[in-house]
Amino acid sequence: MIGNDIVDLIFANQNSRWQEQRFLDKLFSEEEQEFILSNGSRFHNIWHLWSMKESAYKIIARGNRVPHFNPKDFKCFSTHSDKGQVIFQNKSIPTVTQTHRNFIQTTAYIKPEWMSKVFQFINTDYKVQNTQSYQCAAKSYAELKNLSPDTIEVIKNDMGVPQFYVNGNLQEAQLSLSHHGCFGALAIAE
Repeated sequence: MIGNDIVDLIFANQNSRWQEQRFLDKLFSEEEQEFILSNGSRFHNIWHLWSMKESAYKIIARGNRVPHFNPKDFKCFSTHSDKGQVIFQNKSIPTVTQTHRNFIQTTAYIKPEWMSKVFQFINTDYKVQNTQSYQCAAKSYAELKNLSPDTIEVIKNDMGVPQFYVNGNLQEAQLSLSHHGCFGALAIAE
């Protein structure tokens, strides 16, 4: 299983809600809030933990087919590094976070065989970004499997989870797509 999330830091900074205590109380445990305030990097720490929660949620939702998301049910453990873990109902989900000056992207995974990719959009229209995300996923999967991109489709299932089809046949590989602001990300697991 695989999940990912990306946060465009410039776009996120335009929303002042992240600075409110109510925002923190709604999304983060006391321990997570201590981490957020621990090193003078409140803004980055908030979005680091948020991307961890979102990426882990995508795994849980895929496995349990439960679309409800309560952020405080997902407990993040990070040591100011790229590796962390999220605990949900006694299940530990490892994460890897990539921090860039313009974005934070986290991939959560169950099996260690996966790949992820970040890409930038030129257009901010949601539908255009969605189409470009699907195209990038198809191209990445084609490269991974040494296939023609023309044979690959990305179609969402009834839970809204994108899936790969090759020549109309559903593939076992799992796909997670995310976009925010001017950035998109994908993760693929075999």
